Amino acid sequence: MAEVFSGAVLGYALSLVAVWPISLGLVRARSSVPFWAKAIAPNVRPLMLAVPLSLVMFTWGPLMGIILGILYRGAVGHFPQAGLGSPNWPYTVGVIAFAAAVLAIGYYIWAKLSWWAVVLAVVWVGAFGWGLPYLARAAP
Repeated sequence: MAEVFSGAVLGYALSLVAVWPISLGLVRARSSVPFWAKAIAPNVRPLMLAVPLSLVMFTWGPLMGIILGILYRGAVGHFPQAGLGSPNWPYTVGVIAFAAAVLAIGYYIWAKLSWWAVVLAVVWVGAFGWGLPYLARAAP
């Protein structure tokens, strides 16, 4: 159960940290990405977008963390192999592959990636790929 709780805590923490950069990035992307130009009104400022985005992120983040915690618990039971600086290298590779797939899909859809999307993906991989296993192991 420590895996699930660790995932929820990390998901909430990442949501808390990521709301402002994501809202700022979406407002800035409005000028260069036609989809965001249609989806976000021209008079919307990042702070105005941060409120509805936080409602989504504070639900999505812990939920994603819970799912990843369940996956980590299953990976520990079936593939108990340490490696790559992680207590379970198959799980960590899966997290890295998922983040790479999300970035690839984003690049395919919008034909470019901003630096903040890559930074958020790297932070996400660090938190869930390495942070979740170590936080779960630290629980009594």
